[in-house]
Formats: sequence, C-alpha cells, structure tokens
Amino acid sequence: MSIFKRLSANVMLAAVCAPAYAADEVVVTNERRAQSAQSVALSVDALPRARLTAVAPIHPAELLNTSAGVNIHRGSGQEHLTAIRSPVLNGGSGAGSFLYLLDGVPLRAAGFGNVNGLFEAPSELSGGVEVIKGPGSALYGSNALHGLINFKSRAPQKDFGGDVTLIGSHRGAVSAKASVTGNNMRLSASAVHDDGFRDDSGFDQQKAVFRGDSFAFGWDAQVLLAAQNLNQETAGFIQTEPDYIGPDIYTIDAIARSNPNPEAYRDGRSVNAQVRLAKPLSSRSELVLTPYMRATQIEFLRHFIPGQAREENAHKSAGLQSAIYGSDWVIGADAEYTKGSLINFQDGPTTTGFGEPFPQGPHYDFEIDALVLAAYGQKRFSLSDALTAEIGLRAEHTEFDYDNRIDSGVFGRIKRVDDRSDDFFTLTPSASLLYAASPNLSVYGRAARGARAPQVTDLYAVQIDQVPGDANVETLDSLELGAKYRSETLTLNAALFAMKKDNFFFRRPNGFNQTDGETTHTGVELDGQWAMNERFSLRGSVTYARHLYDFTDAVSGITSGDFVDTAPKTLGTLTAVFRPVDAMSAELEWRHVGAYFTDPQNNNRYDGHDILVARWAYDFKAARVFARMDNLLDADYADRADFAFRRERYFPGRPRTAFIGLSKSF
Repeated sequence: MSIFKRLSANVMLAAVCAPAYAADEVVVTNERRAQSAQSVALSVDALPRARLTAVAPIHPAELLNTSAGVNIHRGSGQEHLTAIRSPVLNGGSGAGSFLYLLDGVPLRAAGFGNVNGLFEAPSELSGGVEVIKGPGSALYGSNALHGLINFKSRAPQKDFGGDVTLIGSHRGAVSAKASVTGNNMRLSASAVHDDGFRDDSGFDQQKAVFRGDSFAFGWDAQVLLAAQNLNQETAGFIQTEPDYIGPDIYTIDAIARSNPNPEAYRDGRSVNAQVRLAKPLSSRSELVLTPYMRATQIEFLRHFIPGQAREENAHKSAGLQSAIYGSDWVIGADAEYTKGSLINFQDGPTTTGFGEPFPQGPHYDFEIDALVLAAYGQKRFSLSDALTAEIGLRAEHTEFDYDNRIDSGVFGRIKRVDDRSDDFFTLTPSASLLYAASPNLSVYGRAARGARAPQVTDLYAVQIDQVPGDANVETLDSLELGAKYRSETLTLNAALFAMKKDNFFFRRPNGFNQTDGETTHTGVELDGQWAMNERFSLRGSVTYARHLYDFTDAVSGITSGDFVDTAPKTLGTLTAVFRPVDAMSAELEWRHVGAYFTDPQNNNRYDGHDILVARWAYDFKAARVFARMDNLLDADYADRADFAFRRERYFPGRPRTAFIGLSKSF
C-alpha cells in the first residue's frame, strides 16, 4: 500500500473512531494529500458530506456561505460572484482571484477564469468541500490569491450500493440525483430544473461524475471524469431611474419579481478528466502523477453592456501535475497547455454608451495559445517536540500567444490589437510556524504571497483607453495569526489576517479599466461548534473585516482609505441543531450580512440583511424524509446590491420558499 493510501487510511480511521467534532479533520488541498486540519498552519474549513446532505443546496452559496470569511453573492439562476476574505469581486478580478478545484485539479486554466465558476463544479455530487482562506500553498499557482475551494469526489466502494435523492419546491424547483457504486467504481448524476421566482429566469442543469479506483503494475490509480451542462434564462438587475433616491425597490414585490432583461441567457458546458497515479519510491517517499484534460464552452448575452453583444468563449487544456512526497517535504512541477478562443458579436445597431459607440458587428474574434510551467517545493522542520516550521516556494511562468482573427484597429469604444505574445513570471513564497500548545490546542502564524497572471480578457478584449498587455501580475501579501482548539464537545477556530494587494484590475464608473489599484484587507474570523449534550448543539461563524482602497483615483472618485464597495464589515451564521430522538433532527439557521457601500465613492449603501432558514429530517429504516424553509420570515432583502450608471441596482433575494425531499440508500 502506498504512503498516500496508508496516511489516508490512518486519518480516516481516526476520524471514524473519534467524536463527532473531528469529522472534518481530513483535508487534502494544502499539499494535495491527506492531512489533519490541526496540523496545517492556515485557515481551512472542511465541510463534510454530512453537512452537504443536511443543507441539500440548489445553489453552492447555500453551503459555502456558512464558512467564516466567505460571501457568495447569488445572481440569477446559477450565476454568482465570490468573496473570500475580500470584497465581492467581478470582471477579470472576480474570475481570477479564486481557485476552484476538483480533487486538487483546477476546473479552469489560468487566465481563462469564469466569474461564475462555481456552477461548473459538481458540488451536489461531492464527498465534501474544503475552503482555504488567503493565498494557497506552494502547490497552487495563479488564481489562489484570496482563497481556494476544493470539491472532493465521493469514494467508490467494493460492494454494490447507491442512493437516490429527490427534492421539490412549491416555487417550481425540482432536483434529482443518484449515485451507484460497486467494484471500486462510482457513477453519480444530478438534474435540476428551477422556474425561478422572477420572470423569465429559469434554468436547467445536469451533472455527472464517474470515479474508479484500482491498483495495477505497482501504481494506485484514481480515475475521475466530470461533466456538466447549463441552460439558463438570465434575469438582470432591477434598477431605479437615474439619481432616484427613495424606498429600496427590492421590497416592492411586483418589481422584485420582474426581469428587465428577458432576452438574456447563458449556456455552458464543461468536461474535466484526470487520473491520479501514485507509486512508492522508497519506504519514505512516493511519486504522484496527475495528468488531466478539460474542455469548456460558454455562450451568453452581455445584457449588462450597451449594445448587448453575444459572447462565445471556449478553451481546451491538457496538463500534468507531478510531485514527490516525503514524510515532511514535497517537491514537484506542473505543466499545462491551453488553446482558447473568444468571439464577441453585436447583433443590434450601433449603440452609444459611456460616451463612445459600441459598434454593430464583430467586437473581438481571437485565439489564445497559453503555456504554464511551474516548479515548487515545500518543507517542514521540527524545531522542538511542539514547534514546527514550514517554508514553501513556487516559481511559475505563464505565456500567452494572441492571434487576432479579424482586422485590427479602433472601432468606436472597441480596440482590436495586432498579434502579440506576452509572458509573466511569478514567485510566491510562504513561511509558517505551528505550535502544539496541547493535544487539543494549536496556534500558528503564516506569511504568504499569492499572485496571478492577468486574465486573457483583461489583456486582449481591450478598449480605446487601454494599452495592449498593460495589465500586470496581481499580487497579494498576507499575514495571518490563528488558533485551533478541539475537544470532545467543542471546536473553535480563530484567525486574524492582514493583506495588501497590488495591481488590482477593476472597472471604473465610466466603464474604463483601472490596472494598478491597491487595496488592503484586515479582519478576524471565528467559527466553531459546541455539542452541549447528545440532543442539542450549536455551530456558527462570524467575520469582522475592513476592505479599503489604498490609492486615490480622481476619475473613479476613490480616495485612499475609502471602503471598497460590496464589502460588508460583518458576516455571520448561527445554527441550532436539535435531535429530540435519534432518528430526527431539526435545525434553525440565522444568516447575517452586514451593511456595505455600493459605490467606490462611499455615497450609497445597502443596509444588510438577516434571514432565517429552518430544516427538518427524519430517518426511517428504508428512507430519509427532509424539509427546508428558506427565508422563514419572508424578509425583503437583496442577494446583491450595487450602484452604477447613477442607478441603485439589486438582485432581489428569493422569498420564503419551502423544499421537501426524499432520500433512499440501497
């Protein structure tokens, strides 16, 4: 049996034999191998499959927003914007600042991010989800700035078995998923239909995951194939008239249910395949190779831009992750080649917006050949029986070859540039100390840098004010102090963080891009769970953070020290779990989002919201019946609030919605 298999088995055995608080002790994303969360000197939240089963999410935000420091803003259907120790980021920054993984392999290529990237993850079919806050370890490169989310596949079994889950809602949402396992293979699939509570806002999505584990010719092999398809009718912001100041329009039921953009849509498909091969090199070292391939394709209407151009983007990748593991070190190299394309075409007539015309016809039509090469190493040192240190370094080279397939020049607001090549080099070091003060308590400190090459859209889908290739490498330097406590009844995690980001790429209020912004991010996160007795427990999280601009820009009206927009100071959840009998559970969850400014000038704000979610489940011998009531008190709130083009804009939150489900294992 390989080192990886032995370590995984030992940690899993410990988790099974330990009290319930330790069920989330196994993490894999820090070094792409099993580790105890107590021994990792960074903030990581492991959301086990049991939590996913209890939440039964239709949208991944319903699960992920229970994690401290995480704030997923839901848009329409499966759309969303992500925040992890950050403001809610959009555009290239939103696509490139977070890394989404499936069993340690990125779902998308560096530079080809999707701001709605979570919909490509098989979240509802996962065996658990891990969230790392702040820059990732040396094993992860571009996009792991503010954090990363790793979706773990469900392990197959030798014996035949499976499960089926059906969920329905009185508002037209229906979900079905099934999993069949046996002979060390598992096939899982799901299908979701949601009419949407707003006009013309429904979606259909299908996902499938196959995993097979085997041993042959001295190699442990884990084969994984995942695919998804999304067809969505998109609802846009509801918005006020220019300069209108009055009641929040998301509280007006008829407006909240309306859709100003019934013509909008999003269709997306993706396939990800990987094979993890592990082989012992000696009694203390192991070689792990993970070749992988991916293909993605998305078509959508840019209804949020004057002229509403259609965009089609796609990319195909082939790559290899390679690593040699020792008991306290890892070295490795990664390589990836990607071929991508983007077509942007405006069917309608030329439209003037932001003072310049968006022309009818093609805006962009280009191909990109991208190559990423990286080498890394990470090493732990035992300074005493209780104190360990760890250092890591990753060097990464990214090269883009851009091929413009139509004529170059300036066309209204659009600039199409000549063929060119751009390359970027990053070094991302990290260092940490971990002190085991007792068997139950560990404290740590960590310094790390995250970096990412620009998105290809930021480099080549440019406008008249931009210089081709002007976008720089974005860097984030992070300091973190934390403590982790675990006993048989109580789990507590605390983290203090301070981060500074340079070359922040964002869009100004006039629609043009800023390439060299600077921001600072400081905060404290707390999360934990307390088993008060065998019938009643509490779990929760709270975050207090300040996200500030660290530069002045007269065009945007930004002054150094202003709060970054869409960055609430406070986030929180608290869930009370009651088990009156062994077969029954009832949960009441409070979700809090604090007030935040909705524009960079800090002149407009959203007051935040608090909502309640209730859950109930009963386990019969043959099946499990469960129910959920979202927004129990039917509060009026906004999933996302924004101020742009002299308008208040909102994505209204879903009204009170009841779900009922049935799950059966066999």
